[in-house]
Amino acid sequence: MDHMEPKDACGENSLNELILTRNVLLANLFAGKLAPREVLRVARRYSTVTHWEELLCVAFNPSDSRLMAVVSIRQSDGYSGILRRHGSIEYVRFFIDWGDGDGLQVAGLSHFKVCDAIDEGIKRQLPVYHLVSCGFETARYNRAIRHGAQPRVRAVLSWNQVPDLDAEFIPVFGNQVDSHISIDSDQELTSLFSIAEDLSEKAMLHLGSRQPYAQAAGVQ
Repeated sequence: MDHMEPKDACGENSLNELILTRNVLLANLFAGKLAPREVLRVARRYSTVTHWEELLCVAFNPSDSRLMAVVSIRQSDGYSGILRRHGSIEYVRFFIDWGDGDGLQVAGLSHFKVCDAIDEGIKRQLPVYHLVSCGFETARYNRAIRHGAQPRVRAVLSWNQVPDLDAEFIPVFGNQVDSHISIDSDQELTSLFSIAEDLSEKAMLHLGSRQPYAQAAGVQ
């Protein structure tokens, strides 16, 4: 698995700006004034921000004919906006490179809803993990392995914006992970994402406690 390392770290001022930007996006989104894609255009100076959500790992599961990925939800708010009655959507698109020279091909799309922790008296235990998956052609996978190829899966996480069909899509909020790993059980997946989460936590501690990962997109 190729775990996405942060390419830049945001300081306190940038974190405050990010939080304000996210709240503005939520307010506009739920007011129905702007389409989700247009709303996210406001945050175009950022990319691969993983302060709120992060894709930890992805793997093939040939025994179940599933591509499986684990998403970590890291904050108690930033998903529902001021009214807190709404929720937003985390999307994960999967791609497969079969090793036949055709590059990454679209494999499927999965999603789940996230909401703020509404009851202030109950502290959400963080992070919260979500398993997402989609089907894939096991016969083609096994055939590729027999011919000496090493299929690669890519998962792209994007908050509140459906990832493009282009495998090079870069999300504003979210990230991507590539992997050649094949697993046979839920226990193996648990071990895989536990290692990935540990690496992520160590990276954040090294860069500054709970700072968001953010890569400047070069557009002001």
